[in-house]
Amino acid sequence: MNNRLILKNKRFIEEAILFFEWCLTLVGMGITDFSPEKSHYYWTFLVFIFAIISIGLGWSREESLEKLFKRLVIRQLIHWGATLLTVSGVYILLSTGRLNYESTGLVIELIIGFSLFLDGRDLGWRVSLLGVLVGITAILAACIEEYIWVILMAFIFIFIISHYLENKRRDIKLKYVCKK
Repeated sequence: MNNRLILKNKRFIEEAILFFEWCLTLVGMGITDFSPEKSHYYWTFLVFIFAIISIGLGWSREESLEKLFKRLVIRQLIHWGATLLTVSGVYILLSTGRLNYESTGLVIELIIGFSLFLDGRDLGWRVSLLGVLVGITAILAACIEEYIWVILMAFIFIFIISHYLENKRRDIKLKYVCKK
């Protein structure tokens, strides 16, 4: 019973971290719209934060330190380093006049969403789902003027589906363990 409580708490902590990441991306869109000069620093900082969070989430799943360094840390640093280069490339396009500030925020939001989606390959389907949510957020922000309510409803919908699927997966796993 104690292991079940630990798993529930671990899942809750992961979901809270993912929700926090999503909120940080929304703040980034706002900063890009209202304070474009400072947004480059924010997005750069955010990529570093996401890299640290990804390493932390992966660390909680790895058994050996050798695997941790070889497989997780190097892979995550390469992954988020490439994301940082891409974000910097967007700001180069902005400085040359190819993009405006509103478009820059949306493009970076899509890049972060795609990076999170791909990061789910190593960290689990919830991270991929967060990437999809971040991408949908960017698209909704581009299409709908008052998008925060639509985003909030989408988040609640995805949270309910995520919770349902995780409970179903856990029940199937318990049935399989009980049969042995």
